[in-house]
Amino acid sequence: MKRRMRKSKLMAEINITPFTDVVLVLLIIFMIAAPFIYQSGIKVELPQGSTSEEISKDIIITINAQGDVFLEDTKLDLDTLKYKIMAMVRDKADAFVIVNGDKNVRYDSVVQVMDVLTQSGVKNPGLGIELKR
Repeated sequence: MKRRMRKSKLMAEINITPFTDVVLVLLIIFMIAAPFIYQSGIKVELPQGSTSEEISKDIIITINAQGDVFLEDTKLDLDTLKYKIMAMVRDKADAFVIVNGDKNVRYDSVVQVMDVLTQSGVKNPGLGIELKR
């Protein structure tokens, strides 16, 4: 009784199905997590509105309930804000500027920031709202 030894053949093809599954799961995770990463770390309760246009947010100015002004995540006074916005607008003339004012902030604070934006050369500043659900 002779036994025949079979030579095992090496598989020349790579099965990419598990790789594709992992890539698709990672893609879904990043698509869901991206909006949360972009939001600033300053807690502000935005006023609610029923309709809004979706625009790209190049420059975000935030005013918290105490009236403190933040450019992105950096606290600034109005004079410093004016010069920083001038420099940003000079580099990118078509930049959108969004002002996120807390719903409990004094109206005067928002008007002062809008005035600084106008003096800085911003053509159409926008106000940030939270859509009603």
